[in-house]
Amino acid sequence: MSAADAAFEFGPHSVESEQALLGAILINAAALDGVRHLVEASDFAEAVNGHLYEAMCLRRDAGEPIDIRLVKLTVGDRDLGGMTVGQYLAALAGGATTVINAPGYARSIRHAAQMRRVLETAQAAVGAMTGGEIADPGEYAAGMVDELDAVIVASHGRSVRRMRLGQSAAAVLDRVREAQSGRAQRGAPFGLPGLDRATLGMRDNQLLILAGRPGMGKTTAGIHFALSSARAGYGVGFVSLEMDDMELAERALAAVAYDRRDPISYRAIAQGVDIGESAYRRLDDARRALDRLPFEIEQQPGLTVSQIAARARSLRNRFERAGHYLGLLVIDHIGLIAPSKRYSGNRVQEMTEISGSLKRLAKELGIPILALSQLSRGVESRPDKRPVLSDLRDSGSIEQDADVVLGLFREAYYLEHVAEPTTEQFDRLNVVRDTLEIEILKQRSGPTIRVECFCDVSCNVLAEAARW
Repeated sequence: MSAADAAFEFGPHSVESEQALLGAILINAAALDGVRHLVEASDFAEAVNGHLYEAMCLRRDAGEPIDIRLVKLTVGDRDLGGMTVGQYLAALAGGATTVINAPGYARSIRHAAQMRRVLETAQAAVGAMTGGEIADPGEYAAGMVDELDAVIVASHGRSVRRMRLGQSAAAVLDRVREAQSGRAQRGAPFGLPGLDRATLGMRDNQLLILAGRPGMGKTTAGIHFALSSARAGYGVGFVSLEMDDMELAERALAAVAYDRRDPISYRAIAQGVDIGESAYRRLDDARRALDRLPFEIEQQPGLTVSQIAARARSLRNRFERAGHYLGLLVIDHIGLIAPSKRYSGNRVQEMTEISGSLKRLAKELGIPILALSQLSRGVESRPDKRPVLSDLRDSGSIEQDADVVLGLFREAYYLEHVAEPTTEQFDRLNVVRDTLEIEILKQRSGPTIRVECFCDVSCNVLAEAARW
């Protein structure tokens, strides 16, 4: 129709699909129920079509019939280039052919809306960058990533398949059968049997927090968990906002080449000068083992959650092309994620936004996300410095959004920093020097236990104490 076509001249649009969808709803209001999860009023290119769609949704929600007269009363009357609303509705109904194609019309409308948002983002960026003001190009790029990521999330979110409860229950029983036969696939493994039994591993859609004070071994544990998952065939993305790839590689080499009788610390690897020929051969063997693992490092500092999400999706595609799949994303650490400008200066609100966004990203990608986190200094003021949930830094939302929270504690760290240790403290240090406690502080669907581990921090080695 010329009036509608003239109303939106620029950018991708699907006015014919808009008219066909509205006509299908006028013929059979039930068509609306099958498309509301696909399209919103704001997706319509022609403003009056979006207004009509919104009015139809309101009448449907109120349990009232949708017909030309009642929709006209809801919308009111206005001129559409010589055509009234009543005439326009009559033409919609007269031009509609079938309700079967309603979902297809809705998807076409949504696709065009997303294309317009991509185009608008690009045009706004061009306008800003050519407006004469000299600014940091990184800011323009970050803004574009945020806007485009919103399009991706919206696209994915509306494509989530609805499931009947009975179907989900059947899938659970299938998993039970697989577990009974020994074929069950649990979550990405921590590589610590006691922790894996208690949690069933790092499971899809989960946000896991690995928390501790500085010196407790967060990065040691995070790298161990990541390597264990990669060895089990899970593709791993490690987002390092603090260390570069070389530092992480030094730690990984020290861990894989570890021999308790002749350990090679990652500091020695970094220095290089004291590495003998035998040690070098062990490190080269470790290098070849690491090269076979589906493990990639993202080392750019100051990333936002949107930028992390964009890189994770790209990594997932690369893994799929190589015959793997993204099974774990590790972030070191959550406190270094750059916040958006929405809550600038309000750290509590910034962390609330970040933790909530990470949880949504885990669900969107269908993978576990393990985020390392600092604990507050309040730990240091207590006689017992083992972490508790309230020690999570800056925001209680991290505790709320996380499915699993693991707290780390190394008694040896504190004993090593006693200025004048007593004989008792010195003896105790010898007992706990290589001990790391990992406590499940929170788990939505499992026990909260403590696992004692052997930990050689200098070599980035972790193992369950009972098995060492």
